[in-house]
Amino acid sequence: MSTKDDRNQLLSGNERKRPRKEREKEQKKSAKSVLGRVLIVILVVCLVIILGFYIAGAVYFKDRFFMNTQINGFDASEMTVEEVERRVAAKIASYTLEIEERDGKSETITAEDIDYHYVSQGEVQAFKNSQKLLAWPIYIWEGISYTFDSSAQYDEAKLAEVIAGLECMDDSKAVEPKDAYIDFMDGSYHVIPEVEGNLLDHDKTERMIRETVDFANARVSLEEKNCYKIPDKRQNDEVLVDTCKKLNVLVGTNIVYIFGSNNEVLNGETIRDWVSYDESGNVELNQDAVYEYVYQLAQKYDTADRARNFITHSGETISVEGGSYGWLIDQEAEVAELTECIQSGYQGDRYAVFAQTAVSWENSDLGDSYVEIDLGAQHVWLYINGEEIVSTDCVSGNMAKADCITPSGTYTLYYKESPSVLKGENNEYESKVTYWMPFNGGIGLHDASWRSSFGGNIYQTGGSHGCINLPTDAAARIYENVYDGIPIICYY
Repeated sequence: MSTKDDRNQLLSGNERKRPRKEREKEQKKSAKSVLGRVLIVILVVCLVIILGFYIAGAVYFKDRFFMNTQINGFDASEMTVEEVERRVAAKIASYTLEIEERDGKSETITAEDIDYHYVSQGEVQAFKNSQKLLAWPIYIWEGISYTFDSSAQYDEAKLAEVIAGLECMDDSKAVEPKDAYIDFMDGSYHVIPEVEGNLLDHDKTERMIRETVDFANARVSLEEKNCYKIPDKRQNDEVLVDTCKKLNVLVGTNIVYIFGSNNEVLNGETIRDWVSYDESGNVELNQDAVYEYVYQLAQKYDTADRARNFITHSGETISVEGGSYGWLIDQEAEVAELTECIQSGYQGDRYAVFAQTAVSWENSDLGDSYVEIDLGAQHVWLYINGEEIVSTDCVSGNMAKADCITPSGTYTLYYKESPSVLKGENNEYESKVTYWMPFNGGIGLHDASWRSSFGGNIYQTGGSHGCINLPTDAAARIYENVYDGIPIICYY
């Protein structure tokens, strides 16, 4: 179609139809233009809203704390300084301190008791001033916390009075601590546990309570703060335990002394009185007590050099003095051995250490084999295992001469010799005998072939130099049956 025709068509109101693609392209372009304008409008509106919200927030938080603000442990979000201070004051006014004591007991101190109240030092206002107002949106998600300690005051005099009036501070109702100690019970030593008690160290207790109030803490444990006076020694004290063990070794001793048919028991009941110990754990056995015990044993059981009661051939009981025969405890040696036994806690039977022994504890230490010489009756008996083996007259020392008198007493046979020659001390005489049996120095039993008779009163004026003269056959039989150490008892 020509240009002219196109122009005529437009003038006539009949637009020539454009191609479809061209129309669609124009439509899309127009839509994009509208959408762009809409987005711009929305963005502007959002910015205006955000800016308005930001400004509104800034205005709102100008006199308030931001969101997620904590002050002294409580939520102060969106609160004014005055509201926070009222909240702090109310919290302080409700303050109560619980004082935990021993045995589950407790006492309380209230704010009213000590005039505990809030006094503003400007801390809350300082916290508010420290907030950067323009940064308020950050604290929608983030938190901030403030604490201050100088917000409360109390009447110190009232606090001191209240503390002094606490029941736990009344010493008259308190139990003092006691140290663990050692005691003897039921046959042994034991560590008696300490007594903790509930007596307080007043100065320390007051100091701990004051510190607790100063920090506005609601609880204080006097136990945890070590306010109670404590024992110096407890039952697990190493020195106490070790000392107790040492003592129990000593008192664990159980000795049964055997003295023939008699027994002497030495055990802890006696020994504990001989024992001492100190706080350092030194345990001592009183040697004087040990010596005394052994001395008393000797006093009771020693028979040497002491008069003895003897039942004679005729059944009469007499007291015989003299001679060296008998039991004699070696006291020094026995003390040493007994000390060692006690220190080791020995248990069992024991025989004392003897410096000298007899053949028996029976029949005045003579047993059932001995020689009996009745110097008054001038007669000799020999008993072996309780059986009379020999019974014979004799002649003893000349009673008319003091240095020839045969002494009474109990002796033992030194030895026997056959034959033998007897001589005076100064060789004033010399006698040949077949059977010689000495028992007391130069005095002994022997045959006397030069005598034609024995017994009677011969000894009064015609006795021997001190020996016991015997008929030969009797001397022979005695010689055959006696042995070294057999007891020989002489009496008038």
